[in-house]
Amino acid sequence: MWLIANVGIHAEKTSTRQMSRFERSIKLAFDKISGEILEADEVFSETKESFQTRKQYHENKLNLSCCECEQELMVSGSKFDRLHFKHKPGHSFCILSDGQLTPKEQDVFTKILKNKESERHIELKTKIGNMLKDVDGVDLESIAIDNKFISRNGEKRRPDVFCNYKGQDIVFEIQLSELSLGYILSRYEFYKKNQMFLIWILDDFDIHNQGTLERDIKYLTEYENFFKLDESSNTLKLLCEYKYPFLTDDNRLLTKWLKKPVALSQLQFDTNVYQVFYYNFGNNKTKTEKKQKVREAELLELERQKQEELRLNKARDKAHKIINGIKNLRKAKHLSYDGIRMQIDELCPFELKMLNEILGLKERETPIIKWIEKAKREDYQFIEFLIDCEKIEKDLNEMSSDGFTAFQAIIGNDEFAFHEKKILLKKMLEYGYELKFNDLSKLKQLIDDSEEIFLFEQSNALANRRLTPKIFEHSKIIFIVESAKRHELIHYKYPKNIWIQLANTAIEYYKEYWDYIESAFKHYQIWDKVEKADTTGKFRKKVQNYYMTMPEQNYELDELINELYPEIYKS
Repeated sequence: MWLIANVGIHAEKTSTRQMSRFERSIKLAFDKISGEILEADEVFSETKESFQTRKQYHENKLNLSCCECEQELMVSGSKFDRLHFKHKPGHSFCILSDGQLTPKEQDVFTKILKNKESERHIELKTKIGNMLKDVDGVDLESIAIDNKFISRNGEKRRPDVFCNYKGQDIVFEIQLSELSLGYILSRYEFYKKNQMFLIWILDDFDIHNQGTLERDIKYLTEYENFFKLDESSNTLKLLCEYKYPFLTDDNRLLTKWLKKPVALSQLQFDTNVYQVFYYNFGNNKTKTEKKQKVREAELLELERQKQEELRLNKARDKAHKIINGIKNLRKAKHLSYDGIRMQIDELCPFELKMLNEILGLKERETPIIKWIEKAKREDYQFIEFLIDCEKIEKDLNEMSSDGFTAFQAIIGNDEFAFHEKKILLKKMLEYGYELKFNDLSKLKQLIDDSEEIFLFEQSNALANRRLTPKIFEHSKIIFIVESAKRHELIHYKYPKNIWIQLANTAIEYYKEYWDYIESAFKHYQIWDKVEKADTTGKFRKKVQNYYMTMPEQNYELDELINELYPEIYKS
């Protein structure tokens, strides 16, 4: 007995839990006889009243229909005597009976159906319907205010307002309460499938504090337009609030909400998604983004121009500072231009170009010649700096109209000392000066030494003028090699048996350059003459000692010898 009693108690508790989980999917029914809406949770709340309602239904005193699809309803019971409204067998599709709504969605749906009969809901749909009668393009016979069912493929919907406008079917759905996304999508997909344009009329919403309803409707399409009835207008106008993209002064893309009353004629109809819109947010946002990119490029160009201007000003300032520095050093008769050279060496290519543009030495008429002609003794360092500062662009080969050259101007300037003139003339050759027809005759007036004149000529023949200093620094080696080439002595004043004396001198005093000398002697066939003249064997012993000790050779003249006497290495 104890076991049976406990089993009974457990069964009772289980039944209670099952009943508490039971949710009526259809909570409203419309009685066509009385014109009243019956709420299931009220009429079936008391057992006695529940069965009284059921009795009335079976006595045909109630003619019930679904508030959503208007199909017939019946009063049905469950195994726990839980009465509820139910569609009759074989009914068409109804969202309330497909089992897809959650309890919360069922509650929301019920509120929507209740609101459809509220005074405000009736007022709005009546106003819209009546205003449509005065809109050009609306088929008056098509206007239906909450009394037209649209049935397609087993589905049925009753829009708040329906009309045909310029050949397009339009439905207006008025919503006063929160909608579930499922409800929104079911309406949207149904009308889209049946090529009808759905316009949601939202009566009470805050665009700046959007709830779930507004966001769901807004993001259903790319347009993001909200509509409500403009009740201040005597004709049908919808207040459209839409998102508007714009660019700030600093090219940031922002959006703001704008509001505008619009007529049906101002709306656009998208037949791809069957939505209407006044302002195409997505399309205009894309256009604004393109403008933003163009503007970004313009701003970048403006910034580039600004930076270029700053760069130009900075380069000009540096150039003028250097030019003024040169002027000040010259005025102060300074002996060193090393500081200025360092400043010039530190210039980037752009700054160096600016310096040379401002100096403009290549565009001026013979500035080098004029400076040299007018130079005083104290200007020597300036002239030397002007010639050998390689980064300052100038034309050392400039000539006056009568053929006068800077080379000749140095020779003719009596302010400079003899050795200073020779230094400047050598620097002219080192930095690219080409000897002209009258230069040698003028040079011979300055230097009464044919051998030194020869060194100037050799320097003039160099492809690499930077080797010029080596010619003068190692003139003795050049004279030995040139003597061998000519088969006559240059510079060296020896009596008979000249070649043996020259060879003995060379191997004794220039042993670190012996490789060059020996190669020249052998190539120009002087070596045999030396050996024949070595009757005492003194030279042979020096050669033997050289190869025994093998003094370290200095090959710094490789490039110079190869330029002046390339045949030595080709033999």
